[in-house]
Amino acid sequence: MKTKRTLPLCAALAFTAAFAASTSGVRRTPYTKEEAAALGAPPGAAKMVAVGNLVFPSAVYGSAQDPLRQVEEVVERTHALLTGHGLGIGNMLQHTIFLKDGAASPMDVLTRFHATATRLAPSLKERRSVGTIIRVPGFHDPRTAVMLEIVAGAPSKKEQAGDGYIRIPFTFGPQEIVETIGDDRLLFTAGLEAMDFEHGTLAPKIDEQVAAIAGKLDAALKRAGLSLNHMVQHNLYVTRGTDPLHVIRRFHEEVRRRAPEAKQYPSAGTVMVVDGMAAPGFLMEMDAVAARGRPESLRRVPFTETSMEVAKAVAADGLVYLTAMPGADFAAAMTVPESVDEQIEAAVGNVRAALEQAGLSLANIVKHRIIVKKGAADPARVRAGFYEVALRHAPALRDNPSAETFLIVEALAGDRRSFELAVIAAR
Repeated sequence: MKTKRTLPLCAALAFTAAFAASTSGVRRTPYTKEEAAALGAPPGAAKMVAVGNLVFPSAVYGSAQDPLRQVEEVVERTHALLTGHGLGIGNMLQHTIFLKDGAASPMDVLTRFHATATRLAPSLKERRSVGTIIRVPGFHDPRTAVMLEIVAGAPSKKEQAGDGYIRIPFTFGPQEIVETIGDDRLLFTAGLEAMDFEHGTLAPKIDEQVAAIAGKLDAALKRAGLSLNHMVQHNLYVTRGTDPLHVIRRFHEEVRRRAPEAKQYPSAGTVMVVDGMAAPGFLMEMDAVAARGRPESLRRVPFTETSMEVAKAVAADGLVYLTAMPGADFAAAMTVPESVDEQIEAAVGNVRAALEQAGLSLANIVKHRIIVKKGAADPARVRAGFYEVALRHAPALRDNPSAETFLIVEALAGDRRSFELAVIAAR
């Protein structure tokens, strides 16, 4: 059976030009009534949002009986979504595969993922993306074993022979992905872990792994002509049994050791406790987004309520990345209420305040991650509760829906925390 290919380059360039036509370059693709009914997508959630050349689809969840068939399913559905807008899975820049712990071998999932993606878009054999795989305790739909979250990039209309993105491969490491990918504005890194692929060794202790990962990040950014000072957003995935607060502190110490001035240029960050990554020995993995240009030129909203070296928000190239906001009362020494409902209310309020400090509102959100601690509450109720609160704070979200990921993790950075909200907004 022949697979559907991406549309010709001219269609993709027309797509790019349409996004570039307005000052903000934001275009939202809502769910149809039928799709919303089938997926349970509430008002406030979009199928896809594009900002300039970047495209943020909502996460796609598998439902097939076989987990490896779910890998094919999520890739095919993501490809179909993008194809309907002049792109395809071959335009994927960054991907995160979330796998239900124990449902399948991570390596088998990665093999099936790359086989399916390159079948649909042979260009990915040369124009590879960055990415990672993370094992989590489950999903809001009990049928789901695999979920795919991506960022895609429409080609630059100035580029006819290629897609306008520079890829730097790993010197030592996985060859199915690249170390970094970016253009003249933003850079995305692959998931970075502590494995020394050159010598086939992995340090057993968390402090050693944090140091190795910070070193890899530093080297990757330097190979791309940047530094740790250019980082604007990062995700830290920490394996259960490892103290996330200790990891955060050690990570920032290691960053500062390599770039002493980095404290002046804090990044927006999120830390999540998960079940693991591709290999059992990985205690932590991270990915990051960096911005070209002078670090001091980026607008940052400081996070004065915590001693952690992160910013509440960092603006880069028309996008504003927020640190994952907890459901805590910032005015009361970061006190976390007991109920999830109260934490949802507090988290949405914290996001709203951070966006207002950055000159934006909730209606400017283009992508959001709802992050929930396993067992904290019924996922369907949490999801519905979030949208009820968000729409009450910003009714304009009905007309300005955001791409969504709903993520269940083992824990967050604090025993009482059950809900966090990470967002990307656009001016």
